Formats: sequence, structure tokens, C-alpha cells
Amino acid sequence: MSGKPAETIQTLLEAESEAKLVVEKARKERDARLKKAASEAEEEIAAFRAAKEAEYQAEVAKYMGSSGTETERIAAETEKRVAETYEATKSRKEDVVSMLISFVTNVDTNVRPASKK
Repeated sequence: MSGKPAETIQTLLEAESEAKLVVEKARKERDARLKKAASEAEEEIAAFRAAKEAEYQAEVAKYMGSSGTETERIAAETEKRVAETYEATKSRKEDVVSMLISFVTNVDTNVRPASKK
């Protein structure tokens, strides 16, 4: 009878060791799967990010390309209008100065009827 409990204890210890090995193996496999999933997710994220960045750069290039041309056109038009305004001012300068001198020197001193009340 004394041999039987010792064998049972030995069998339980062996079973416990095997269970530890199985649990350890399962943990390692789980960790490996998690690392693989994380790696695949990072790859998907990088691909998605690259695709969105390419779309963004295409949109920026589309608007910036036309913006540069548009900016040049607006700058040229503005310079043309400034030159036209300068020439118009230059040609009418004498008329404006004489009109201002006329208004300053010819003051009407008569009192208006509405002001007499």
C-alpha cells in the first residue's frame, strides 16, 4: 500500500509538469499571434497612411499648380490696373488742383434762408 500513494503523487507531479509545459506553450503561441497581428496591423496602417498621403499630395498639387498660375495672372492684372490708375491720376491732376483752389478761394458768404430761422 505504501507504493501506491507514492506512484499517485509522482503521476500528479508529472501531470503538473506537463500542464505547465502546455500552458507555457499556449502563452508563447498567443504572444506570437499577438505580435503577428500587431505587425500586420502596422503594415496595413502604413499602407493606408501612404495612400492617404498620396491622395493629399495630389490634391495639394492640383490646387497649388493652378494657384501659382492664378496668382501670376492676378498679379499681372493688378499691376496693369495700378498703372492705368496712375496714368488717369496724372492726366487729371491739373484739373483737380484747379478745382480745389477754386473751392477754397470762392466761398459763398450769403446766408441761406433755411439758416435764418
